[in-house]
Amino acid sequence: MADKADLETWGCVIGLFVIAYMGYWGYTALDSAGWISHREDSVITAKENWFVGESKDCTSYPLDPNSAKSVRKPRGYAILRLSCDDGPEHNVPITFWGRSEQPEYEWVTWRCKREPDSFTCKQTGNSEASMTGTDRATGRPVVSHDGGKTWQWADQ
Repeated sequence: MADKADLETWGCVIGLFVIAYMGYWGYTALDSAGWISHREDSVITAKENWFVGESKDCTSYPLDPNSAKSVRKPRGYAILRLSCDDGPEHNVPITFWGRSEQPEYEWVTWRCKREPDSFTCKQTGNSEASMTGTDRATGRPVVSHDGGKTWQWADQ
């Protein structure tokens, strides 16, 4: 039979595990809600007439596995490049309010504000989640870009 010291040790271990799990879950929930910022040097398209304090709607495209591997970023990395207008590309510090990795989406929308020496972008939307699967009749891979409402062959 376990003595009191053993029970206290196991109680502490289990308590620490529960606290760590709740901390991770809490961070993930806050990050998904856009309440945690991520500051990265990213590429943004910006015309020279985008003045300090002005906001624009921008779009980013999460990286597919091959693109992510080539730039050494995680799959679904959504803050590598933002397209805001047809101006030239600039590599600048950007503070993002939204998840940095969003592999389930084809595109993510942001509202970006020009600051004196950087940009701040808050996530405003995204495409419906892409889903993948296998057609039961043929065994061919299929993909849905509208949350499973319609499917198409993924290998075409």
